[in-house]
Amino acid sequence: MSRPPATLSPLALQGRAQTQLALGVILVLSLAPTVADWVRGDMQGAGGRIVGAVLTALVLWQVYRGATWALYLTVALSVLGGLGLMLLSGLNGFKIQTLILFAVGAGFAVSGLALYSQQAIRAFLDGQRGLR
Repeated sequence: MSRPPATLSPLALQGRAQTQLALGVILVLSLAPTVADWVRGDMQGAGGRIVGAVLTALVLWQVYRGATWALYLTVALSVLGGLGLMLLSGLNGFKIQTLILFAVGAGFAVSGLALYSQQAIRAFLDGQRGLR
């Protein structure tokens, strides 16, 4: 990766790593079920899953570049999806799968909220938007 431009503020430079972490968590959590199925040998619907993974990566890349529409879409889907997963995990009874689903839902929700509410992340994304 290239060095960040000197026009970004110190707060924005600090937010760069936080932005990468939040977007990375969202990407890993969204791709993990697909990769787990492929490791087990379940290739059913692989074409649609590949298209979904590519679209997810493209939207997250747009967030990293500072696109407002992609930020709002990512925040909405990750927070709503994460909260839904947290709520629906309770229907599974009390098993280890319930705790895993709850943790994944919390990871989605916290990462989405961090993209919107962390000052350093917002400063970085505003700086990226200004560079476009």
